[in-house]
Amino acid sequence: MNTSYAAIESEEQQKRRWQIELEFVQCLSNPNYLNFLAQRGYFKDPSFINYLKYLQYWKEPDYAKYLMYPMCLYFLDLLQYEHFRREIVNNQCCKFIDDQAILQWQHYTRKRIKLINSVQENAAAAAVAQQQQQQQQPNQQQQQQQQQQSNGGSIMAPNEASTVTGTEAANPQQQANLQNGDSSCSTQASQQPQQQQQQQQQLTQRESTQAQTQGSTVSQQQQTQQQQQQQINGLAPSGTIKLELN
Repeated sequence: MNTSYAAIESEEQQKRRWQIELEFVQCLSNPNYLNFLAQRGYFKDPSFINYLKYLQYWKEPDYAKYLMYPMCLYFLDLLQYEHFRREIVNNQCCKFIDDQAILQWQHYTRKRIKLINSVQENAAAAAVAQQQQQQQQPNQQQQQQQQQQSNGGSIMAPNEASTVTGTEAANPQQQANLQNGDSSCSTQASQQPQQQQQQQQQLTQRESTQAQTQGSTVSQQQQTQQQQQQQINGLAPSGTIKLELN
């Protein structure tokens, strides 16, 4: 844009000029309007041609984002050529361009709709697949747990199972030691009842010997008491009395 001319205008005038130029540039997307300008002789006026060159600033991204009909920029480029300005006067040429523009819009919109629909369908299918996977994972885990419970095995997570298999494959000696330990435990368990029976027999023998010793001591004590009573009563034999006096 011409900064020297814009500096003379007020802010309100600049705003209004910007709106007018925006509307005019977008009108260039209509081939019938271009035919109208060509028939009125505007494309032969050098000042108007310079004005079309000035309007090329709308191709910049800062201004192009306000355009609702971006095809106007394509026709603005074509208007920079004198050959196009001469041919657009012809009604047949204008009709051909108009038909091609309509076909392009229809094809673009159809292609655009198909593209949008395909993207949406793909996104929906991916979301459904993710949901199904999430639903299948807990079901599979439950089935595995049920199978392990029915087989009487311990329930282990997949990570734990992988670590266990890895350690078993890496340490065969530990497996052999564990098997030997299991066999020794089984033999010890089989030997425990025999040891208990032997201990019970030994206890019964000890109790019987203790009872015999206690009975013998009791009988000896009774005999000594009887002898003492006999001596006291004077009934004991003379041999025994002499021994006691001595």
